[in-house]
Amino acid sequence: MAELKKSLGTLRLTFYGVGTIVGAGIYTVIGAAAGQAGYDLWLSFILAAVAASFSALSYAELSSTYPNAGAEFIFVRKAFPKIDIPSFLTGWTIAFHSSATIAAVLLAFSGYLNVFLNIPALLVSYGALVVLALISITGIKKSSTANIIMVSIQLLGLFILIVIGLAETGPPKAEFFKIESFSNSIAATATLFFVYTGFEHMAALGSEVKNPGRTIPKAFLLTMLFTTIIYLLISFTVLNISDPSKLAGVDSPLSLAASNLNNWLPVALGVAALFATANAAFSGIISISRLLFGMASAGELPKFMTKTNAQKVPWATTLIVMVTVAGFMLLGDIKIVAGMSSLGALLVFVAVNVALIILRF
Repeated sequence: MAELKKSLGTLRLTFYGVGTIVGAGIYTVIGAAAGQAGYDLWLSFILAAVAASFSALSYAELSSTYPNAGAEFIFVRKAFPKIDIPSFLTGWTIAFHSSATIAAVLLAFSGYLNVFLNIPALLVSYGALVVLALISITGIKKSSTANIIMVSIQLLGLFILIVIGLAETGPPKAEFFKIESFSNSIAATATLFFVYTGFEHMAALGSEVKNPGRTIPKAFLLTMLFTTIIYLLISFTVLNISDPSKLAGVDSPLSLAASNLNNWLPVALGVAALFATANAAFSGIISISRLLFGMASAGELPKFMTKTNAQKVPWATTLIVMVTVAGFMLLGDIKIVAGMSSLGALLVFVAVNVALIILRF
């Protein structure tokens, strides 16, 4: 059976996790959440982090115990060894909704690029898909380096907003920490929960991690801690420089907040969002190709899908992911299909947590 190359340490895996979580979602979702929670937005971020961390810790435990490219498919199969349907449905649910999400993200990428260059959206999306797929088959270490570069740029844009925003307005105001409505905070928590998802993609890299028993749990914990700190700093910053009701009324709340400071900051955030969407698609291509490789290695999919190149990268499944995503993009506006991602992710989280409980017993 083909094996993948173990090249990832704690730093590279943590960068991968942070990049998949702090994606393009924070640029838009924070507005709706601010409209619900008001100045209690910080509390909603903390509650969402706690809620997401339960599943993140389940993933960390299972992926360090079973460091396999099949990830959730393997976890559920281990929990239900005599029944094939749960693991089969889990694997295909992830493959389907993640491919649709990658397509939606690439279409969003073309939208961000059109702010700077007027190029047909589908041409940009297909071009980006091919380039990212080609980079992903050059080897996991080179892919990880590309990931670190993209994550660094997308975080730099957010850090510039935080530093300039807090420098202009000072530290968070005292009223931020007076809880006005806990029920509104809970409503915003539900909105923000999915800006914490993405950590599940880390599990698919389990077979490419050095010393997975120690590296994977550490990387999961660092990822959740670092992203929570970033989100809290962003929430304090945007509410220091803009009114929650105004943020809720626009599609680009971070850009609105940035425009209150100067004219060039929204452009910097646009560049950061461009790299955030590109990296989200890149990470998705890598993780789904590994999932399919793991399913094929377990005999669930055709044997040719276990083929790897000289760099020990599953090129056959990468090609299949690329073709599938290209098919979804032909639909153009795929909000309905992409909207199934939240439901799909929730069902998979339930399956993984149930698998952990059963395996512990």
